[in-house]
This record gives sequence, C-alpha cells and structure tokens, in this order.
Amino acid sequence: MLEDIKDQWQPGENGCVTCHKVVDCLSLNKTELYNRAMNYFVSNYGDVDSVIQERDTVNGIIAAKGVFKNVHTLNDVLQTNIVDTWHILKVEVKDGKARITISLTQYNETVKGSMLPDVHYLYPITEQYPYNPNAYQKQLYEQAFCNSHLKALETINLVERALTEGVATKKDEW
Repeated sequence: MLEDIKDQWQPGENGCVTCHKVVDCLSLNKTELYNRAMNYFVSNYGDVDSVIQERDTVNGIIAAKGVFKNVHTLNDVLQTNIVDTWHILKVEVKDGKARITISLTQYNETVKGSMLPDVHYLYPITEQYPYNPNAYQKQLYEQAFCNSHLKALETINLVERALTEGVATKKDEW
C-alpha cells in the first residue's frame, strides 16, 4: 500500500506533504459552496474560531489546522509510542467548482511508560519514513503515514459530500 499512496502526495514547504482533489459542483455558485464549506468546518472542528487559519469570502478560501488523533500506536515492553498527525485542510471555491487540499504537516509522537512524565516529539512529515528512508522507527512511521493517508481521504470525501450534497456532519444523525 505504501508505494501506491506515497506517489499521491507531493512534498511541499516546511516538511509537509500535500494532496488535492477538484470537485465539480456545476449547479452551485461560489457563495453557496463557500457556505457549505464553512458548515463543514463548523460541524466537524471543535472550536472553529481557533482552528481556522484563513477565512476569505471574497476569494472563496477557508483553511483550518487540525489533528488526526492516534493514527498509530506501537506498544513495546517498556513503553508505548502514540502518533498524532497535524494537518491543514484548505477549501477553495468558485462558481461550479471547488478544490480541496489537505497537507499533512507534522507528527506529534508521545512516548509513555519508560520515562516520567510523558515525552513529546514533533517531527515534520518528510523527516520520517517513507520520505526519509533512514529515519527513526521505520515501522512506527510507515504505519502512521498509511493511517494518516486513510484519514485524509476520509476527510476529503466528507468535505466533497458537504459541498455536493450539503451534508456537513460525519454522521447523518443529530
């Protein structure tokens, strides 16, 4: 799986990797698409005012910073390594179209058990495996990347659904 998905991501500035999807919404204008995108962010991010990094109604851009919690856990005899992945989700809209961009920016590794208190490490995505083949803990970060990829795809699909169908929440229930 890793070789297939690695090529879907383009390394960018500051050690992040990025994936894009363009969505056709031919019957919707820019304002409606912007409002649907904003509804997605409001419904799926805890405190939308603290996570939104850019809100530009004139140019149709919304960008927010979030985290995929616990993308991978590695249990050892003496310690547990838990990896979260920070990401930036950006939605750009214009009449009849939207571009969804997700950038995986950093891993946040928490090491529990062998040392008190817990130890936290932040790594740019491209400093770890698979982008750096000589990186620390290949198995941990290989699985973290694959799981982050799956969470990113799920997020892109949810945003696409919010844009095309107006469904903003992860569940169809309230």
